[in-house]
Amino acid sequence: MNDYRKSLWVSNLIVLLFAVLVTFAAKFIFNPLLSQQQELIAKKLNLQDSPLITNVEQLNELVEHQLFDFIKVSNSNLPAPLVHEDPELRRFFSYLSPVSSTTVISNSGSQLIEFTIHNRQLFALLTQILFVIYTALIISASLINIVYYRLYRNIETSLVHEISDEQSSSRPFSKVSEQLHEQKRLFHKALQNQEKQITQLARQVNMDNLTGLSNRHAFRKELTEILSEDNEQKHAILSIIRASELNTINSQRGFQQGDDYIVNIANIITQVTDRFSGVSVFRISGSDFALIAREMNVSEAQRIAKELKSKFDQYQNVNQLESIAYNGISSIISGQLPEQVLARTDMALAKAQTEGINSWAFEQHDHDENQYGQQHWRNIIDSIIEKKALMLLHQPIQAIHRNMKGYQEIFTRFLGENNSMIPTETVFAMAQRVDMSVKLEQLILETVVSQCRHKSDGSTRWGLNITGSAIQNNNFIVWLERLLLREPNIAGSLIFEMQEEVLDCNLVASKRVFDMLKRTGTRSAICNFGKGIGSFRLFKELKPDFVKIDASLISNIERDSANQQFVRMIIDVAHRMDCRVIAEGIEHLEQKQILENMYIDGVQGFLIARPSPL
Repeated sequence: MNDYRKSLWVSNLIVLLFAVLVTFAAKFIFNPLLSQQQELIAKKLNLQDSPLITNVEQLNELVEHQLFDFIKVSNSNLPAPLVHEDPELRRFFSYLSPVSSTTVISNSGSQLIEFTIHNRQLFALLTQILFVIYTALIISASLINIVYYRLYRNIETSLVHEISDEQSSSRPFSKVSEQLHEQKRLFHKALQNQEKQITQLARQVNMDNLTGLSNRHAFRKELTEILSEDNEQKHAILSIIRASELNTINSQRGFQQGDDYIVNIANIITQVTDRFSGVSVFRISGSDFALIAREMNVSEAQRIAKELKSKFDQYQNVNQLESIAYNGISSIISGQLPEQVLARTDMALAKAQTEGINSWAFEQHDHDENQYGQQHWRNIIDSIIEKKALMLLHQPIQAIHRNMKGYQEIFTRFLGENNSMIPTETVFAMAQRVDMSVKLEQLILETVVSQCRHKSDGSTRWGLNITGSAIQNNNFIVWLERLLLREPNIAGSLIFEMQEEVLDCNLVASKRVFDMLKRTGTRSAICNFGKGIGSFRLFKELKPDFVKIDASLISNIERDSANQQFVRMIIDVAHRMDCRVIAEGIEHLEQKQILENMYIDGVQGFLIARPSPL
């Protein structure tokens, strides 16, 4: 449409230019005619033979003929030329198209007369002609503007109709219509692609990459919506499922096995909940899953919990794990804060972890959750300490070369009511929360020392794990040193294993512990070693007797040449510092053979032996 507006302006400009051209054409036509008339007047008045004009009166006699617009007389008898000019007769056309004056010299050559005449008839004719032409041009310009305006409006209306009415059979602009439809199709295609990308991005933001389930952000959003006061949701259920063996699998079998474990649990949960409508599944942390069931009553939630336990038990038997997952359930009540519901569900989860393997528990009542939960766990840990309700397992570390002596790593399992197993990681975490971790560590060490007195034949060595909280507790370190000094024979057969990550976080406290172990004749080991180049800094500072290579480096060593080079470097550096190297998480014979060729000192894993009661 901008082109039409430009065309309209160009048309008006052409009309204006045409008017100017006509005016100048009239000038060029009429000026010769006026000049001819002036010459005829000169002859008629016989100005060449006229006597000398010496005063104004004589000039006025000549002007009385009313033929002159301008006359100027010059001769030798006049001190200055006589001039007459009629201002009333110098009209618009005289300015627009001035006529050059005619000069007449007397026959005697003594007088010079310059003049211009006016011709009323000729000027009237010129005025009429120009008026007609200008009027025609104005009318033409107006008609052009009207035609252009109407054409513009008609085209605009037709195009709007062309765009809006796709069913119309009459299409005056078929090519335009085709192009519009093509552009519309391309626009819709681009819009659909953009919407698809936005949907995919939104799904990625709210999706857990490992399991494909919704993540914590989506969980929080849905829980908040249900709890909003405007929502009249009834019988909604929240369930939190904790994968209890994730840390154990990561440390013993590698992170790939841990990922597979999480994916399998996610598949079990999805398989069970797919048969129930309105159930959303989320992965809200590394080891925790959540279910939100809309319009579900307690009996249906318990039915899901029982089916999940049955599936978990089957998975446990197949994979020979100590447990799979625990399930805490609570109702969602509108108007409460998310923290209240989560704390109540967490309390149910804590109860489930103390009631048996892969158990579930339902918590409906609203206590002071934090205080009630801590007191619950305090009672459980007190009961464990009082009854010494723990069981020791051992797993052998097989020596590969003669210069290393193997030992038995000891694992602790805690027993609840009816001798049901309580997840070890949970007990340690809750013991730290209620400030009872030192007492729990002391119980374990006293139990191990007592067992060693009866079982040790002087040649057996025992490996014990110390938690990060114990390493940083000065009272515990003093107590441990006194215990080892009292039992020098047993101290020499003990190897204390500590996590590399814990040691690296507080190097000063770690060095103090390692120095204390050397003073008492006890050996030390760094577990999960080799997560980065920074691991070698611990060699220099701590000088351990053993390092245990992290299982994640071993899990794919038969296929990963980079891991092989890194492990070979660890072995070489360790041997130069008189440190023995043990590989954890050995599950395949090929792994063991590769490590033997690298001159590994010892191996540990399910290929060698599974943990068994001490």
